[in-house]
Amino acid sequence: MPGRIVLGLGGTVDYELRWDLEAFQRLVDRHSIGRGELDGPTASTVLDERGIVVAVLRSMQRGRGEEYFVEDKEALLAFGGHFAHEVALGGTCVRAALAIDNLGRPSTVHLVSISDEVRRLLPPSVRWVCSAQQDSLDPHVIVQYPRGVSVRVADGAVTASRPNRVILVNDAPNEHLLLSPELPRVLASARVVLISGFNAMKSVPELRLRMGELASALRSAPSEALVVYEDAGFHDDAMREVVMEYVPGLADVHSLNEDEAQHHLGRTVDLACPQAVAEMMAQLHGLVGAPTVLVHTSRYAAVIGTRARLLRDAAVRGCLLASTRFLHGDHYGAEEHAAVARAEREEIGVRLRDEPRLRAAGVLIAPGFAVRSENPTTIGLGDAFIGGVVAHLAERMGEADGEHR
Repeated sequence: MPGRIVLGLGGTVDYELRWDLEAFQRLVDRHSIGRGELDGPTASTVLDERGIVVAVLRSMQRGRGEEYFVEDKEALLAFGGHFAHEVALGGTCVRAALAIDNLGRPSTVHLVSISDEVRRLLPPSVRWVCSAQQDSLDPHVIVQYPRGVSVRVADGAVTASRPNRVILVNDAPNEHLLLSPELPRVLASARVVLISGFNAMKSVPELRLRMGELASALRSAPSEALVVYEDAGFHDDAMREVVMEYVPGLADVHSLNEDEAQHHLGRTVDLACPQAVAEMMAQLHGLVGAPTVLVHTSRYAAVIGTRARLLRDAAVRGCLLASTRFLHGDHYGAEEHAAVARAEREEIGVRLRDEPRLRAAGVLIAPGFAVRSENPTTIGLGDAFIGGVVAHLAERMGEADGEHR
């Protein structure tokens, strides 16, 4: 039944820009951007088109994906107008639902906005409830650039060491993240619940209200249901601090990517070093307070906590689904998924999986799949990963319905 997997809390309409080096270079030249503007701390808000261009260059230089709030919505849409684009559905909950739907696994998603685009693109097998009272469209503009692309700046060049994406948003419904009165009803039959999407909120009092409402709604879920919190790139760290007050009491699993993990720790981590990974996982486990912590990186996933073996097995499924999306974007099914499953595992992940020091520290590793592409999809890989995780957990919970947390 779709209600066995409930994914929330907010979806989006995404404009996925087709990378056009000439168009982007013209914008860089127009704004006379130099390398010095790319250094220093990263702000989560940009003001205008110039700020957008700097943000993309900074992402290339630092080798990591970013998300930004763009104050000038007209500038955001104008920037997107310089590129051809595909219209897609986004938000962690929706992309996770679409990823597992490609493999025949139904789910229910909670939305905070609705439009003709959502009705057209969301498959009938993905059921939904929505808190919106009327239609609205606040597209997220996503820049996806390939590895090795080089952009001239005023005093040199910036080259991307890896493919990645920058997400640019101005989205009022997700800033408020209203909950549907239907949410407790759909939670009542859940085996696995995914909660995410608080990162765009801007008001501390409103966020506290929403967390309280969510806690109340989750009481409708069966006691044996597993609740997974997927972290995100917050526009305002004050919101992250509030969320972290509540998540340990709500979630069985705290999942986060490598950038979010290092942000929590306030330092960079050598993700190939066994000792550094063991220390990272132990510190995160103590810091975030959830019973189980799951960190997903581009090469492997690491797990520590009370259900580490279950989550390690789920992370294998997550790595597989993310790698399938990396190769095939939205266009895959069981055959493509099975072909990726036969691929070799990432060398770093295998080495860490077999490392005695990590096992002794209670850290289990799920190596990723060693797939490569000249034109990879980098949008939504973490969403596909968590989709694979919750699908595996739902199956396992179905095999052991009498097991309690």
